[in-house]
Amino acid sequence: MRGTASGIKTWAFVYRASGKPTWITLGAYPAVTLADARTLALSARHSIDVEKRDPAEELRVARQAAKAEAPAAPVVFTFGDMAKVYEAFAKGKKKTWQDDIGKVKRYLIPAWGTLPLRDITRRHVHEVLDGLVAKGMTVGVNRVQAVISRLFTVALDRSLVDVHPAARMIKRFKEQPSDRVLTDEELKALWIGLDARPGRAADALRLRLLLGQRGAEINGMRWSEVDFKAKTWDLPGARTKNRRPHSVPLPATAIQILERRRVDVPKNEPRVFPGFNAWVPDYRALSEMAAGAYEWKDLRRTLSTRLAALGFAEEVVGRALNHAKHTVTARHYIKHDYLRETRLALEAWDAQLERIISGKEGDLSNLVPFRS
Repeated sequence: MRGTASGIKTWAFVYRASGKPTWITLGAYPAVTLADARTLALSARHSIDVEKRDPAEELRVARQAAKAEAPAAPVVFTFGDMAKVYEAFAKGKKKTWQDDIGKVKRYLIPAWGTLPLRDITRRHVHEVLDGLVAKGMTVGVNRVQAVISRLFTVALDRSLVDVHPAARMIKRFKEQPSDRVLTDEELKALWIGLDARPGRAADALRLRLLLGQRGAEINGMRWSEVDFKAKTWDLPGARTKNRRPHSVPLPATAIQILERRRVDVPKNEPRVFPGFNAWVPDYRALSEMAAGAYEWKDLRRTLSTRLAALGFAEEVVGRALNHAKHTVTARHYIKHDYLRETRLALEAWDAQLERIISGKEGDLSNLVPFRS
C-alpha cells in the first residue's frame, strides 16, 4: 500500500521485469479492499510466471492504442476565423473592402469573435443591430447589416454555415438619396473648423472639398500619382469606382496642401496620408463639426452643384467627378480627356471657395471663367 500526505491510499503490485522493479496500480483503498488487492495481485503473478506475459507492458500498449484510436477533438471554426476568410475574399473583389473590414472589426468582432460560426443565429444579428440603434446610429446600421449579409453569403457558399442568419432581414431605416448642398456659411464654418484642427484628417477633407473626388480615393492618394510640375493627380483605374484612370487637375490651394504634406510625411512613405482611413480616430473626430447637418459625401455634391452654378456644362462636371460615361458616343467615340476644361472648372471653384472663406463672396451667378 502506498500512502500520500493527503491521506490517499493505493494498492500496488511490484515485480521484476527485465531486471528492474515494475509497479502495477491495483486501485485505491477502500474501494479496493485488502482481499480484492490480493486477488488482483495473484492474477498478475499468474500472468507473469505461467503465461510469461508482462502486465505493465500490456497496459502501456493498450493505453497508447486507445489514445491513437480516440477521435481528435473537433476544430471549432469561429466568427473571428470567418472574418479573416472574408477579408481575403473581399480584398480582391470589392473596392470598399477596407470599409467592410473596418465595420467587422469595430462592431462584429467584439460581439461574436470567439463564437462558433454555426452558432450565430438571427437573434444574434438583431441584438447587434438593435444595440447600434440604441447608441444613436441611423442609416449606418443598414451598412453594418449589409456587411453581415455579405459575410454570411460567403460562408454559406463555402459550406461553413447551413443557414444564413441575415437573409431577407428587414432594414431598420428607410434610405433616401441625399440632396444636401452646403451653404456659404457652412463652407466657411467648415474651413475655419479644419484650420482649428490641423493634421492629416483636415487636409484630406480639404482635398475632398476642393477636388470633388471620393473619400477612399483621397485617403489612399500616393505620391507616385501626384505630378507637381504638371499640377495633376493621376488616379489609376485600379483605384477608381468605374475602373477607368482619371486625371484630376490640381488648383493652387490643393498644391499648397500637398506641398505641406510632402514636408510632414517621411520621404520613403508612398502614401500622402499614411495609415489613414475613414475609421481612424482623428478623422472620425471631425464629424462633430457637421453636427449631423450634412455628411462628408455631400462635399462632392456641393462641388458639382457649385460648378453648374458657375456655368460649366454637365459634361465637364461629370468629367471632373469621373462619372461613368453612359452614351455610346461618350464611351467609344469621344477620346478627348477634358483636362483643360476640368482644370478651368476646379480653378474657378478654388477661387470661389477662397472668396467664400474670406467673406468677399458676392453674386457670381453670371461669372464665366475664361481660358488663360
